[in-house]
Amino acid sequence: MSLSRPRARLTVDGRSLSSAQAALVRLTVGLSLSGAHDSAELTVWPASKLATAEPGTPLAIALGEDGDEADVWAGELAAVAAGPDGVILDGLAGTVVLSRRRLSQSYLDRSVADVVQDLASQAGAEVDQVEGDTNLPAYAVDDRRPVWDHLLALARLTGADVGASPAGALRFVPPKRGAADWRLRHGADVLSWSGGAAHRSQPEEVPAIAAYGAASEAGAEQWHWVLRSPSPSGDGPLQVVAALRTIDAAETMQRSLAQRAARTGFAGRLALVGRPAVRPGDLVQISDLPGSDSRTLRVRAVTHRLDARTGFVTTLNVEAGGEGL
Repeated sequence: MSLSRPRARLTVDGRSLSSAQAALVRLTVGLSLSGAHDSAELTVWPASKLATAEPGTPLAIALGEDGDEADVWAGELAAVAAGPDGVILDGLAGTVVLSRRRLSQSYLDRSVADVVQDLASQAGAEVDQVEGDTNLPAYAVDDRRPVWDHLLALARLTGADVGASPAGALRFVPPKRGAADWRLRHGADVLSWSGGAAHRSQPEEVPAIAAYGAASEAGAEQWHWVLRSPSPSGDGPLQVVAALRTIDAAETMQRSLAQRAARTGFAGRLALVGRPAVRPGDLVQISDLPGSDSRTLRVRAVTHRLDARTGFVTTLNVEAGGEGL
């Protein structure tokens, strides 16, 4: 068995530095599907070559075994400040450009994917993957909110996950389903574990979603006709969403909201021996858990931490996942 030697490889404004060359004290990378931009925090010695870096400087981070590091994050430095044990550098993923641009744009007869691609392009963001088949007969974007907020609103219509690739490019994709991406074993891959049914003061009530237009009842050419009294089945709350003009689109949104509510009924947290390739949205199956059956869970957030005391540890926040959701 070879000795594990985890380290970071930092690329700063095109210049590559190892952990030692950068005089790195510790590093934390946070990846999530929470609607926030992925973040990074580095603490370096005051004499580090990075101590004089300026905000706005491009930064990329790879983690893993010495000589076999995998890309995990890319973006730019957002702040550089003196701390009690060194210089602290804070970074935000490349998707941050989407929070800096505001646009006014109208779209007719375009898919959600078309709208997302166009907005990201106009904002100057790199795009890794975009999926979204829901058709929008009419959709308007205004400059009262940044582009990022509009993308999150579009994601809610379809249930899409919004995040970043290891290169910091935009990902707008449906939640994964099917077999687990990772199979982990407690006591070997999993260092610690906690999880169970999420506590709620009252059950989450999923609203019924009604189409604003009459396309399904009166034909696609009449999508602009406003229904006088939309009345989906059920006695719960009702939302009439102006962006959705067909029953199919409304049902897609309602189904995605129900699936999200079901996933959040379980919450867990596990610490792993460092795994740089795990991404938010991945499915993991954990076996040999004390007092628990093997189950497939969905990764909601990933935190990578590398320091001299604990080495390289990856922490996952998970929720229910697998088929049927």
